[in-house]
Amino acid sequence: AASSATSRSILGIMSSPTVTPSVFYDEASIGIDWLTRVLGLQVLSRYPMPDGTVAFAELGWRTGVVFVSSRPPADNPWSKVGVASIALAAPDAETVRRHFHQAVAAGADVVRELHVSRTPAFPQGSAQFDLRDPEGNLWTVGTYQPKASR
Repeated sequence: AASSATSRSILGIMSSPTVTPSVFYDEASIGIDWLTRVLGLQVLSRYPMPDGTVAFAELGWRTGVVFVSSRPPADNPWSKVGVASIALAAPDAETVRRHFHQAVAAGADVVRELHVSRTPAFPQGSAQFDLRDPEGNLWTVGTYQPKASR
């Protein structure tokens, strides 16, 4: 018989995120400040380099984590990472609304106002809005809750 931990893994029930996005910034300190001030992410860990760049940071959103780092020198393969598109799943429309007003008050570059998006993936609709961070990454805050297992 499989252990309960193995059973949970087989069923796709995990206690930690199993897919984690990474965002690289030319100015990671500015990116981290923006993510915490505008979107309300929390710094879980931060490892600065002697030159003031950020070697690695973990920012939390609900049960998920986003990795944030300073863009490394050109000889490092990670220096070629482009802009990203990341969706943050909120528990309800009121939370989305609260984050929208927080972002607007912070002067964020909101590229799509608060709206209900309906697609074949979520025909019931997702209350959401989209904004760009200072280095062009696109962030969506919405109520669509993807499922890891079907």
